[in-house]
Amino acid sequence: MFNRRKSPMPTKKKYIADPGTLKIDLMLRGVRIEDSVVKAHTCGSSGIDVLLPQDTAVNIPCAEAFTGNSPYVIRKKHGAYVITDGDAEVGINLVERPDFLSRKSASGVPFSKIVEVRGALTVVTPSPRCDFFKDSVECRYCAGNFNAPDREQAVYSEEDVLEAVEAALKERPSRIIYLSIGFSDTPDGGIEFLQPYLKAIKKRFNCLVAVEALPPKENRWIDETYASGADSVLYNLEIFDKELFELICPGRAKLIGRQRYLDALEYAARVFPSGTVASHLIVGLEPPGSTCMGIDYMTDMGVVPVLPIYRPTNDKALRIDPLTTEIILPVYKHLYTAISRKKISINWVRDLSMASTPAELRSFVDKGVKSATLSESFYKTGLGRKAAWGLSALRRKLRVRETGDK
Repeated sequence: MFNRRKSPMPTKKKYIADPGTLKIDLMLRGVRIEDSVVKAHTCGSSGIDVLLPQDTAVNIPCAEAFTGNSPYVIRKKHGAYVITDGDAEVGINLVERPDFLSRKSASGVPFSKIVEVRGALTVVTPSPRCDFFKDSVECRYCAGNFNAPDREQAVYSEEDVLEAVEAALKERPSRIIYLSIGFSDTPDGGIEFLQPYLKAIKKRFNCLVAVEALPPKENRWIDETYASGADSVLYNLEIFDKELFELICPGRAKLIGRQRYLDALEYAARVFPSGTVASHLIVGLEPPGSTCMGIDYMTDMGVVPVLPIYRPTNDKALRIDPLTTEIILPVYKHLYTAISRKKISINWVRDLSMASTPAELRSFVDKGVKSATLSESFYKTGLGRKAAWGLSALRRKLRVRETGDK
């Protein structure tokens, strides 16, 4: 099952006309870059961030060996950039690395150690460590982002984190700040550690905050997460198939348990607003049919599945055979259909460069329908972000008051 990655085979199908399907094909097949300046300054080990038509954000592999066989090329044309498959082309905008990532906090901590930016996604990690590595039960797909020796005891101060968030918001206003933590074997799932940062960010900035953590052992911590100011929560199961979950995620299986993930997600979906509870299911680490079963299970609970595509690299132990767009496109179509059937809001989980979102597949599944509705376009504006923040704060006050009265 787990073999060394081979170069994807050429396909006769063309996806360049639709941004949603083009994004998937680019994430799978990568891109070649003709412009030496772009290649030197924008193409990193984690890919190149690009905006396709309809503001579709995508992070494209560009440094791995298999990208040398990609049919897609980024080239300069009339002072702008395009992606071409040899027959057709579309205009793109390159998303350059933010300047603030080269700066430091007042105490000397590089902002790049606290914040990671992927397109429109801003992830803040106050402590880049994960106890799965300490116990040698780390997930087999993990590149080791949390296990560097110099990071093992790293805990960044509240002020360092606030300075980093302020710099990120000033340079490129993010719709949502993702506050993330690795595994810590505590009953609260890490939220007690994140609480001071969460409350400080919400107090100082008018922004939305999503918490990406591990499921707590008791549901009261989910209520506490919402009451502390979180607008969204992610408990990432990663793999729905029970046997593969236990094989690939030994720490999650042993120390948390698959059922606890599902129970916590179900409870959180009753606490948080529609569309704000999400969980990753990594495409490529289980059969497509199993991922579709996970989509149905989660959407039945009111949870939004997020489907990143697994990218094997030299620093990851897990190897799989390459996927093709023909194989996985039905999975993404199934996601859009399931979300639509359950009438779950898609205003929150969007603008992700590392994963396709339901909104991006609308025009492909529902032919002739525009990619973004009026309400979705509104919430991308500065006024829309302020409105979303105000509505979220009001709902939290009402929810917490109601819970406290019982």
